Amino acid sequence: MKRFLIPLFVFKFFIFHSLFSQIPNIDNRSKSKVKSDILETYYRSMSKWDISFQDLLENKSGAACIEWKNMTESFLKTGIFDALGYSQNVPNKKASQIAAISGCDKMKEYYQLEGKCECEVIVVNTENKIILPVKRVDIEKDFNEGINLYKSQNYEKALDIFKKLSVLGDKKSQYNFSFMHLKGFGVTQNLSQAYYWGLSSKLYGEKKSEQLLKESRFKISKDEKDSIENELKENLEKDALDGTIHAIIPLAKWYITVPKKPDYNNTYKWLSIATAFNLKNAKEARDRISKYIDEKNLVDIQENAKESYDNIKANILAKEKLDGE
Repeated sequence: MKRFLIPLFVFKFFIFHSLFSQIPNIDNRSKSKVKSDILETYYRSMSKWDISFQDLLENKSGAACIEWKNMTESFLKTGIFDALGYSQNVPNKKASQIAAISGCDKMKEYYQLEGKCECEVIVVNTENKIILPVKRVDIEKDFNEGINLYKSQNYEKALDIFKKLSVLGDKKSQYNFSFMHLKGFGVTQNLSQAYYWGLSSKLYGEKKSEQLLKESRFKISKDEKDSIENELKENLEKDALDGTIHAIIPLAKWYITVPKKPDYNNTYKWLSIATAFNLKNAKEARDRISKYIDEKNLVDIQENAKESYDNIKANILAKEKLDGE
């Protein structure tokens, strides 16, 4: 089995992996809804004490002692916070937040909740101020865990790890995820998935993926192959436009390597965006591709690239605000 494990290489395109973040125990849930539900839980908790926060005088702030691991959907529907704090009619917002936290801390101490939860600001006047906790993924550590599980033939758990890291753009995990679908380890054999993730791995820079593609592409129909390739392009573009930076260069490479006739215009567009985000080697690649661009199309392509770049930046800023980062 050892021959299937992937060594580290340095390739022409170097991609920075943005760390994926999630709220503990709140997988696959809308962060904006979680924040809204926490605020509603605070209002509900205050009502238990016959206090309507909405009727308090500005400047006003509300705080609650939050135990993040218990922020389940069930709790956010019917639960109440054990310790609360609030303030009203305070000269400025900062002072009102300090007063709310102080009140929450006193209630936390009274109910002996030390070590169980932390008092955090929930709302200031009508503004939701919840900062969601960020759980960092250590790609190298998780990948090595996946390798160890694979070596011990715990294929299903290894596959779960490689799937998670594949979505984050880790080319080694994409290679392994493709290989396991090709051979049927931890999952029933699926040549379509093997081809999809083998191609993705190649676009992310894993040269060894070419062998996986050879083994899978000739065992699926041409229509299926074309459909998989277009699906990958659409997913990369959606991720890129949503603010997933690591998808930009693979998308640019798709346009120049996958179609029978290279699409230099779109390759140039996405390499221009990659250059604007200061991705390593993107500028050099963009300048090489620019030689194949018809000058009469250049201005339109550059304007289109700027529009997409601005949208991506806006989406990134919106996510950072939502996550409280």
